[in-house]
Amino acid sequence: MKHFVTLLLLLYAIPCSLFAQTEEDIRKAMEEYDYEKVIAWVTPECGDSLLLMAKARALKAMNRYPEAAGVLSALAAKDSTDTRVMIELAECYKWLGNARRAADYYQKAVNLQPENNYFRLQFIRSLLSAEDYEEARTACHGWLERDTLSATGYKYLGQAYEGLKDPASAFFSYNIAYRRDSLDAWTVARIAGLFNDNRQYADAIDVTERYRLTDTVSIDVNRQNAKAYCMLKDYAKAVERYEALKRQGDRSFLTLYYLGVSHYGDNWFYGAYDNLKEAYDKNPSDVNVLYYLAKSAVRTSWKQEGVEYMEEALNLTVPSDSVMARLYDGLADCYQRGLDSKREIEALKKLYSYTRKNSLLYTIATRYEWLKDEKNAILYYEKYMATVPENERYALDENGNPAEDRITYYQHAWKKIRKWKEEGFFREGIPVKAVPAEKKDTLTSSLTN
Repeated sequence: MKHFVTLLLLLYAIPCSLFAQTEEDIRKAMEEYDYEKVIAWVTPECGDSLLLMAKARALKAMNRYPEAAGVLSALAAKDSTDTRVMIELAECYKWLGNARRAADYYQKAVNLQPENNYFRLQFIRSLLSAEDYEEARTACHGWLERDTLSATGYKYLGQAYEGLKDPASAFFSYNIAYRRDSLDAWTVARIAGLFNDNRQYADAIDVTERYRLTDTVSIDVNRQNAKAYCMLKDYAKAVERYEALKRQGDRSFLTLYYLGVSHYGDNWFYGAYDNLKEAYDKNPSDVNVLYYLAKSAVRTSWKQEGVEYMEEALNLTVPSDSVMARLYDGLADCYQRGLDSKREIEALKKLYSYTRKNSLLYTIATRYEWLKDEKNAILYYEKYMATVPENERYALDENGNPAEDRITYYQHAWKKIRKWKEEGFFREGIPVKAVPAEKKDTLTSSLTN
Protein backbone atom coordinates (compact mmCIF):
# COMPACT_ATOMS: atom_id res chain seq x y z
CA MET A 1 0.00 0.00 0.00
CA LYS A 2 2.83 2.36 0.86
CA HIS A 3 4.46 1.76 -2.53
CA PHE A 4 1.14 2.42 -4.28
CA VAL A 5 0.71 5.82 -2.57
CA THR A 6 4.27 6.80 -3.47
CA LEU A 7 3.68 5.85 -7.11
CA LEU A 8 0.43 7.83 -7.18
CA LEU A 9 2.17 10.96 -5.90
CA LEU A 10 4.83 10.62 -8.58
CA LEU A 11 2.20 10.32 -11.31
CA TYR A 12 0.58 13.56 -10.16
CA ALA A 13 3.94 15.33 -10.34
CA ILE A 14 4.69 14.24 -13.92
CA PRO A 15 2.18 16.31 -16.00
CA CYS A 16 3.98 19.58 -15.32
CA SER A 17 6.99 18.38 -17.27
CA LEU A 18 7.45 15.58 -19.69
CA PHE A 19 9.67 12.72 -18.62
CA ALA A 20 10.52 14.30 -15.27
CA GLN A 21 11.92 17.56 -16.72
CA THR A 22 12.50 19.92 -13.81
CA GLU A 23 11.67 23.58 -13.43
CA GLU A 24 15.40 24.22 -13.61
CA ASP A 25 15.56 22.51 -17.01
CA ILE A 26 12.77 24.73 -18.32
CA ARG A 27 14.39 27.87 -16.91
CA LYS A 28 17.68 26.94 -18.56
CA ALA A 29 15.96 26.25 -21.90
CA MET A 30 14.32 29.69 -21.75
CA GLU A 31 17.67 31.35 -21.04
CA GLU A 32 19.20 29.52 -24.01
CA TYR A 33 16.23 30.54 -26.27
CA ASP A 34 15.42 26.88 -26.81
CA TYR A 35 11.72 27.63 -26.92
CA GLU A 36 10.67 24.46 -28.71
CA LYS A 37 11.88 22.38 -25.75
CA VAL A 38 9.85 24.49 -23.34
CA ILE A 39 6.74 24.15 -25.50
CA ALA A 40 7.19 20.38 -25.68
CA TRP A 41 8.00 19.89 -21.99
CA VAL A 42 5.11 21.87 -20.47
CA THR A 43 1.95 19.91 -21.22
CA PRO A 44 -1.60 21.34 -21.29
CA GLU A 45 -2.41 19.38 -18.12
CA CYS A 46 0.20 21.24 -16.12
CA GLY A 47 -1.31 23.21 -13.25
CA ASP A 48 1.79 25.24 -12.41
CA SER A 49 1.15 28.88 -13.35
CA LEU A 50 4.86 29.72 -13.60
CA LEU A 51 5.53 26.89 -16.04
CA LEU A 52 2.44 27.74 -18.11
CA MET A 53 3.57 31.36 -18.25
CA ALA A 54 6.97 30.17 -19.51
CA LYS A 55 5.23 28.11 -22.18
CA ALA A 56 3.10 31.10 -23.24
CA ARG A 57 6.21 33.27 -23.57
CA ALA A 58 7.94 30.54 -25.57
CA LEU A 59 4.93 30.33 -27.91
CA LYS A 60 5.02 34.12 -28.36
CA ALA A 61 8.73 33.99 -29.13
CA MET A 62 7.99 31.45 -31.88
CA ASN A 63 5.21 33.70 -33.30
CA ARG A 64 2.54 31.21 -32.24
CA TYR A 65 0.33 33.94 -30.83
CA PRO A 66 -3.07 32.20 -31.04
CA GLU A 67 -1.72 29.26 -29.01
CA ALA A 68 -0.07 31.63 -26.54
CA ALA A 69 -3.35 33.51 -26.13
CA GLY A 70 -5.09 30.21 -25.42
CA VAL A 71 -2.64 29.33 -22.63
CA LEU A 72 -2.84 32.83 -21.16
CA SER A 73 -6.64 32.89 -21.31
CA ALA A 74 -6.70 29.69 -19.26
CA LEU A 75 -4.43 31.36 -16.69
CA ALA A 76 -6.65 34.47 -16.65
CA ALA A 77 -9.69 32.29 -15.99
CA LYS A 78 -7.94 30.89 -12.89
CA ASP A 79 -6.77 34.28 -11.61
CA SER A 80 -8.20 37.50 -13.07
CA THR A 81 -6.02 39.63 -10.79
CA ASP A 82 -2.68 38.54 -12.23
CA THR A 83 -1.39 41.69 -13.98
CA ARG A 84 1.37 39.79 -15.79
CA VAL A 85 -1.19 37.60 -17.52
CA MET A 86 -3.22 40.64 -18.61
CA ILE A 87 -0.17 42.34 -20.10
CA GLU A 88 0.97 39.17 -21.87
CA LEU A 89 -2.53 38.73 -23.33
CA ALA A 90 -2.61 42.36 -24.44
CA GLU A 91 0.72 41.96 -26.23
CA CYS A 92 -0.48 38.74 -27.88
CA TYR A 93 -3.50 40.49 -29.33
CA LYS A 94 -1.39 43.47 -30.36
CA TRP A 95 0.84 41.15 -32.40
CA LEU A 96 -2.25 39.45 -33.81
CA GLY A 97 -3.40 42.85 -35.12
CA ASN A 98 -6.42 42.99 -32.82
CA ALA A 99 -5.83 46.37 -31.19
CA ARG A 100 -9.32 46.50 -29.69
CA ARG A 101 -8.81 43.25 -27.72
CA ALA A 102 -5.33 44.44 -26.73
CA ALA A 103 -6.87 47.64 -25.34
CA ASP A 104 -9.35 45.61 -23.30
CA TYR A 105 -6.56 43.73 -21.52
CA TYR A 106 -4.43 46.84 -21.03
CA GLN A 107 -7.50 48.44 -19.44
CA LYS A 108 -7.79 45.50 -17.05
CA ALA A 109 -4.13 45.98 -16.13
CA VAL A 110 -4.80 49.71 -15.54
CA ASN A 111 -7.71 48.83 -13.28
CA LEU A 112 -5.45 46.52 -11.29
CA GLN A 113 -2.60 49.06 -11.05
CA PRO A 114 -4.00 52.59 -11.67
CA GLU A 115 -0.67 54.28 -10.89
CA ASN A 116 1.25 52.36 -13.58
CA ASN A 117 1.81 54.83 -16.42
CA TYR A 118 3.17 52.15 -18.75
CA PHE A 119 -0.12 50.26 -18.66
CA ARG A 120 -2.10 53.48 -19.14
CA LEU A 121 0.10 54.55 -22.06
CA GLN A 122 -0.27 51.19 -23.82
CA PHE A 123 -4.03 51.37 -23.27
CA ILE A 124 -4.20 54.77 -25.03
CA ARG A 125 -1.95 53.65 -27.87
CA SER A 126 -4.04 50.54 -28.45
CA LEU A 127 -7.23 52.61 -28.59
CA LEU A 128 -5.65 54.90 -31.17
CA SER A 129 -4.50 51.90 -33.21
CA ALA A 130 -8.06 50.53 -33.04
CA GLU A 131 -9.31 53.96 -34.23
CA ASP A 132 -11.54 54.18 -31.19
CA TYR A 133 -10.89 57.91 -30.93
CA GLU A 134 -13.75 58.77 -28.58
CA GLU A 135 -12.53 56.34 -25.93
CA ALA A 136 -8.92 57.39 -26.58
CA ARG A 137 -9.87 61.00 -25.89
CA THR A 138 -11.52 59.95 -22.62
CA ALA A 139 -8.45 57.90 -21.67
CA CYS A 140 -6.17 60.87 -22.41
CA HIS A 141 -8.23 63.09 -20.13
CA GLY A 142 -7.87 60.38 -17.49
CA TRP A 143 -4.10 60.60 -17.92
CA LEU A 144 -4.18 64.41 -17.66
CA GLU A 145 -6.12 64.23 -14.40
CA ARG A 146 -3.04 62.53 -12.93
CA ASP A 147 -0.32 64.32 -14.90
CA THR A 148 -0.71 67.86 -16.24
CA LEU A 149 3.00 68.66 -16.38
CA SER A 150 4.41 66.25 -18.97
CA ALA A 151 3.73 66.41 -22.70
CA THR A 152 2.59 62.78 -23.00
CA GLY A 153 -1.13 63.15 -22.34
CA TYR A 154 -1.45 66.14 -24.65
CA LYS A 155 0.45 64.37 -27.45
CA TYR A 156 -1.99 61.51 -27.60
CA LEU A 157 -4.98 63.76 -26.97
CA GLY A 158 -3.99 65.64 -30.12
CA GLN A 159 -3.89 62.38 -32.06
CA ALA A 160 -7.34 61.46 -30.76
CA TYR A 161 -8.70 64.81 -31.92
CA GLU A 162 -7.12 64.29 -35.34
CA GLY A 163 -8.95 60.99 -35.56
CA LEU A 164 -12.16 62.79 -34.60
CA LYS A 165 -11.61 65.25 -37.49
CA ASP A 166 -11.18 68.19 -35.12
CA PRO A 167 -7.94 69.85 -36.31
CA ALA A 168 -8.40 72.94 -34.14
CA SER A 169 -8.54 70.91 -30.91
CA ALA A 170 -5.72 68.69 -32.19
CA PHE A 171 -3.50 71.72 -32.79
CA PHE A 172 -4.38 73.15 -29.36
CA SER A 173 -3.36 69.86 -27.70
CA TYR A 174 -0.15 69.51 -29.70
CA ASN A 175 0.71 73.13 -28.94
CA ILE A 176 0.52 72.46 -25.19
CA ALA A 177 2.68 69.35 -25.65
CA TYR A 178 5.17 71.39 -27.69
CA ARG A 179 5.47 74.04 -24.99
CA ARG A 180 6.28 71.30 -22.51
CA ASP A 181 8.77 69.53 -24.78
CA SER A 182 9.82 71.36 -27.96
CA LEU A 183 12.40 68.67 -28.76
CA ASP A 184 9.91 65.83 -29.17
CA ALA A 185 10.16 64.93 -32.87
CA TRP A 186 6.76 63.25 -32.98
CA THR A 187 4.98 66.37 -31.68
CA VAL A 188 6.88 68.69 -34.02
CA ALA A 189 6.04 66.49 -37.01
CA ARG A 190 2.34 66.45 -36.07
CA ILE A 191 2.20 70.25 -35.71
CA ALA A 192 4.01 70.72 -39.01
CA GLY A 193 1.65 68.22 -40.65
CA LEU A 194 -1.35 70.27 -39.51
CA PHE A 195 0.29 73.42 -40.84
CA ASN A 196 0.90 71.73 -44.20
CA ASP A 197 -2.68 70.41 -44.35
CA ASN A 198 -3.89 73.97 -43.71
CA ARG A 199 -1.51 75.35 -46.38
CA GLN A 200 0.47 77.26 -43.76
CA TYR A 201 3.73 76.19 -45.35
CA ALA A 202 5.86 79.01 -43.93
CA ASP A 203 4.74 78.06 -40.41
CA ALA A 204 5.58 74.41 -41.11
CA ILE A 205 9.07 75.43 -42.22
CA ASP A 206 9.51 77.65 -39.16
CA VAL A 207 8.67 74.95 -36.61
CA THR A 208 10.66 72.22 -38.37
CA GLU A 209 13.76 74.35 -39.00
CA ARG A 210 13.77 75.36 -35.33
CA TYR A 211 13.75 71.65 -34.42
CA ARG A 212 16.50 70.88 -36.92
CA LEU A 213 18.88 73.15 -34.99
CA THR A 214 19.26 70.27 -32.53
CA ASP A 215 18.35 67.21 -34.63
CA THR A 216 18.67 66.91 -38.42
CA VAL A 217 17.91 63.19 -38.78
CA SER A 218 14.29 62.83 -37.68
CA ILE A 219 12.55 61.30 -40.69
CA ASP A 220 9.07 62.44 -39.65
CA VAL A 221 10.15 66.05 -39.12
CA ASN A 222 12.20 66.15 -42.31
CA ARG A 223 9.31 64.82 -44.38
CA GLN A 224 7.08 67.67 -43.27
CA ASN A 225 9.92 70.16 -43.73
CA ALA A 226 10.62 68.97 -47.27
CA LYS A 227 6.93 68.95 -48.22
CA ALA A 228 6.54 72.57 -47.06
CA TYR A 229 9.48 73.66 -49.25
CA CYS A 230 7.99 71.78 -52.19
CA MET A 231 4.57 73.39 -51.70
CA LEU A 232 6.21 76.84 -51.56
CA LYS A 233 7.94 75.96 -54.86
CA ASP A 234 11.39 76.22 -53.29
CA TYR A 235 12.28 73.15 -55.30
CA ALA A 236 16.05 73.29 -54.81
CA LYS A 237 15.68 73.18 -51.02
CA ALA A 238 12.98 70.51 -51.27
CA VAL A 239 15.29 68.35 -53.42
CA GLU A 240 18.06 68.78 -50.85
CA ARG A 241 15.78 67.63 -48.03
CA TYR A 242 14.23 64.72 -49.94
CA GLU A 243 17.58 63.44 -51.19
CA ALA A 244 18.78 63.45 -47.56
CA LEU A 245 15.70 61.40 -46.65
CA LYS A 246 16.53 58.87 -49.37
CA ARG A 247 20.09 58.56 -48.05
CA GLN A 248 18.55 57.73 -44.67
CA GLY A 249 16.72 54.85 -46.34
CA ASP A 250 13.36 56.54 -46.78
CA ARG A 251 11.85 55.23 -50.02
CA SER A 252 8.23 55.77 -49.06
CA PHE A 253 5.68 56.60 -51.74
CA LEU A 254 5.26 60.24 -50.67
CA THR A 255 8.99 60.89 -50.46
CA LEU A 256 9.52 59.52 -53.96
CA TYR A 257 6.52 61.42 -55.33
CA TYR A 258 7.40 64.82 -53.86
CA LEU A 259 11.07 64.39 -54.76
CA GLY A 260 10.02 63.69 -58.34
CA VAL A 261 7.76 66.75 -58.38
CA SER A 262 10.56 68.87 -56.89
CA HIS A 263 13.02 67.70 -59.56
CA TYR A 264 10.39 68.47 -62.19
CA GLY A 265 9.89 71.96 -60.75
CA ASP A 266 13.66 72.42 -60.72
CA ASN A 267 13.82 71.35 -64.40
CA TRP A 268 15.82 68.16 -63.89
CA PHE A 269 13.49 65.84 -65.74
CA TYR A 270 15.65 62.71 -65.61
CA GLY A 271 15.69 62.90 -61.80
CA ALA A 272 11.97 63.53 -61.83
CA TYR A 273 11.38 60.51 -64.08
CA ASP A 274 13.49 58.15 -61.95
CA ASN A 275 11.76 59.00 -58.66
CA LEU A 276 8.26 59.21 -60.11
CA LYS A 277 8.78 55.83 -61.78
CA GLU A 278 9.55 54.34 -58.36
CA ALA A 279 6.47 56.03 -56.91
CA TYR A 280 4.41 54.66 -59.81
CA ASP A 281 5.63 51.13 -59.07
CA LYS A 282 4.31 51.54 -55.52
CA ASN A 283 0.96 53.04 -56.56
CA PRO A 284 0.22 52.75 -60.30
CA SER A 285 -3.29 54.19 -59.98
CA ASP A 286 -2.32 57.57 -58.54
CA VAL A 287 -3.34 60.18 -61.13
CA ASN A 288 -0.94 62.85 -59.82
CA VAL A 289 2.01 60.49 -60.17
CA LEU A 290 0.94 59.56 -63.70
CA TYR A 291 0.56 63.22 -64.66
CA TYR A 292 4.05 64.28 -63.57
CA LEU A 293 5.61 61.02 -64.73
CA ALA A 294 4.13 61.57 -68.19
CA LYS A 295 5.31 65.19 -68.34
CA SER A 296 8.79 64.17 -67.18
CA ALA A 297 9.01 61.23 -69.60
CA VAL A 298 8.16 63.30 -72.70
CA ARG A 299 10.93 65.75 -71.77
CA THR A 300 13.50 62.94 -71.67
CA SER A 301 14.11 59.79 -73.70
CA TRP A 302 10.76 58.11 -72.98
CA LYS A 303 8.38 60.18 -75.09
CA GLN A 304 6.01 57.40 -76.17
CA GLU A 305 5.99 56.08 -72.63
CA GLY A 306 4.99 59.56 -71.46
CA VAL A 307 2.04 59.60 -73.86
CA GLU A 308 0.89 56.24 -72.50
CA TYR A 309 1.13 57.44 -68.89
CA MET A 310 -0.97 60.53 -69.66
CA GLU A 311 -3.56 58.40 -71.46
CA GLU A 312 -3.62 56.14 -68.43
CA ALA A 313 -4.19 59.14 -66.16
CA LEU A 314 -7.04 60.28 -68.39
CA ASN A 315 -8.66 56.84 -68.33
CA LEU A 316 -8.53 56.82 -64.54
CA THR A 317 -9.90 60.34 -64.26
CA VAL A 318 -12.77 60.17 -66.76
CA PRO A 319 -15.16 57.38 -65.78
CA SER A 320 -16.31 55.00 -68.49
CA ASP A 321 -19.90 55.09 -69.71
CA SER A 322 -20.60 51.87 -67.85
CA VAL A 323 -19.38 53.39 -64.58
CA MET A 324 -21.42 56.55 -65.10
CA ALA A 325 -24.49 54.52 -66.00
CA ARG A 326 -24.14 52.50 -62.79
CA LEU A 327 -23.77 55.67 -60.73
CA TYR A 328 -26.80 57.38 -62.26
CA ASP A 329 -28.83 54.19 -61.91
CA GLY A 330 -27.93 54.17 -58.21
CA LEU A 331 -28.69 57.89 -57.90
CA ALA A 332 -32.11 57.47 -59.50
CA ASP A 333 -32.87 54.62 -57.10
CA CYS A 334 -31.88 56.78 -54.13
CA TYR A 335 -34.11 59.65 -55.29
CA GLN A 336 -36.99 57.26 -55.94
CA ARG A 337 -36.74 55.77 -52.45
CA GLY A 338 -36.44 59.27 -51.04
CA LEU A 339 -39.68 60.23 -52.84
CA ASP A 340 -37.95 62.99 -54.81
CA SER A 341 -39.44 62.47 -58.27
CA LYS A 342 -38.08 65.70 -59.77
CA ARG A 343 -34.46 64.80 -59.11
CA GLU A 344 -35.15 61.17 -59.98
CA ILE A 345 -36.30 62.32 -63.44
CA GLU A 346 -33.05 64.26 -63.98
CA ALA A 347 -30.99 61.22 -62.93
CA LEU A 348 -33.03 58.98 -65.27
CA LYS A 349 -32.42 61.36 -68.18
CA LYS A 350 -28.67 61.20 -67.50
CA LEU A 351 -28.90 57.43 -67.27
CA TYR A 352 -30.69 57.30 -70.61
CA SER A 353 -27.94 59.37 -72.24
CA TYR A 354 -25.46 56.64 -71.29
CA THR A 355 -27.55 53.50 -71.91
CA ARG A 356 -30.18 54.53 -74.53
CA LYS A 357 -32.60 52.00 -73.00
CA ASN A 358 -36.05 52.99 -74.18
CA SER A 359 -37.69 51.58 -71.04
CA LEU A 360 -36.18 54.57 -69.21
CA LEU A 361 -38.28 56.92 -71.37
CA TYR A 362 -41.39 55.07 -70.23
CA THR A 363 -40.27 55.36 -66.58
CA ILE A 364 -39.60 59.09 -66.99
CA ALA A 365 -43.11 59.50 -68.41
CA THR A 366 -44.64 57.75 -65.40
CA ARG A 367 -42.70 60.03 -63.03
CA TYR A 368 -44.06 63.11 -64.84
CA GLU A 369 -47.49 61.54 -64.52
CA TRP A 370 -47.00 61.22 -60.75
CA LEU A 371 -46.11 64.92 -60.70
CA LYS A 372 -49.33 65.66 -62.69
CA ASP A 373 -47.24 67.15 -65.51
CA GLU A 374 -49.35 65.87 -68.44
CA LYS A 375 -47.41 67.80 -71.09
CA ASN A 376 -44.06 66.18 -70.26
CA ALA A 377 -45.69 62.82 -69.53
CA ILE A 378 -47.16 62.81 -73.08
CA LEU A 379 -43.82 63.96 -74.51
CA TYR A 380 -41.90 61.05 -72.96
CA TYR A 381 -44.60 58.45 -73.65
CA GLU A 382 -44.38 59.52 -77.30
CA LYS A 383 -40.59 59.36 -77.23
CA TYR A 384 -40.85 55.87 -75.79
CA MET A 385 -43.37 54.74 -78.43
CA ALA A 386 -41.15 56.05 -81.22
CA THR A 387 -38.31 53.78 -80.10
CA VAL A 388 -40.33 50.54 -79.83
CA PRO A 389 -39.76 48.19 -82.83
CA GLU A 390 -42.87 47.34 -84.85
CA ASN A 391 -42.82 43.68 -83.85
CA GLU A 392 -42.78 44.53 -80.13
CA ARG A 393 -45.63 47.02 -80.01
CA TYR A 394 -48.62 44.69 -79.51
CA ALA A 395 -49.32 41.70 -77.31
CA LEU A 396 -50.06 38.70 -79.54
CA ASP A 397 -51.14 35.16 -78.79
CA GLU A 398 -49.44 32.04 -80.14
CA ASN A 399 -51.34 32.42 -83.44
CA GLY A 400 -50.22 36.00 -84.01
CA ASN A 401 -53.59 37.52 -83.09
CA PRO A 402 -54.10 40.33 -80.55
CA ALA A 403 -54.03 38.88 -77.04
CA GLU A 404 -57.17 39.36 -74.97
CA ASP A 405 -55.60 39.15 -71.53
CA ARG A 406 -52.65 41.54 -71.69
CA ILE A 407 -51.28 44.61 -73.40
CA THR A 408 -47.78 45.95 -73.93
CA TYR A 409 -46.26 49.07 -72.44
CA TYR A 410 -46.51 50.57 -75.94
CA GLN A 411 -50.30 50.03 -75.94
CA HIS A 412 -50.55 51.36 -72.41
CA ALA A 413 -48.71 54.52 -73.42
CA TRP A 414 -51.02 54.88 -76.44
CA LYS A 415 -54.09 54.69 -74.18
CA LYS A 416 -52.67 57.29 -71.83
CA ILE A 417 -51.91 59.71 -74.64
CA ARG A 418 -55.31 59.27 -76.24
CA LYS A 419 -57.07 59.83 -72.92
CA TRP A 420 -55.16 63.02 -72.12
CA LYS A 421 -55.57 64.46 -75.60
CA GLU A 422 -59.29 63.74 -75.65
CA GLU A 423 -59.68 65.32 -72.23
CA GLY A 424 -57.69 68.29 -73.44
CA PHE A 425 -60.04 68.74 -76.42
CA PHE A 426 -63.20 68.79 -74.29
CA ARG A 427 -61.57 70.86 -71.54
CA GLU A 428 -59.86 73.43 -73.70
CA GLY A 429 -61.34 72.97 -77.17
CA ILE A 430 -57.97 71.98 -78.51
CA PRO A 431 -58.04 69.75 -81.60
CA VAL A 432 -56.80 66.22 -80.92
CA LYS A 433 -53.63 65.51 -82.84
CA ALA A 434 -53.44 62.21 -84.58
CA VAL A 435 -52.27 59.35 -82.41
CA PRO A 436 -51.14 55.95 -83.67
CA ALA A 437 -53.98 53.58 -84.33
CA GLU A 438 -54.19 50.64 -81.95
CA LYS A 439 -54.89 47.21 -83.38
CA LYS A 440 -57.65 46.55 -80.89
CA ASP A 441 -58.73 49.29 -78.49
CA THR A 442 -61.23 47.12 -76.62
CA LEU A 443 -58.44 45.36 -74.74
CA THR A 444 -58.45 45.76 -70.95
CA SER A 445 -55.21 47.02 -69.53
CA SER A 446 -53.55 44.78 -66.96
CA LEU A 447 -51.30 47.70 -65.95
CA THR A 448 -52.18 50.27 -63.32
CA ASN A 449 -53.63 53.41 -64.89
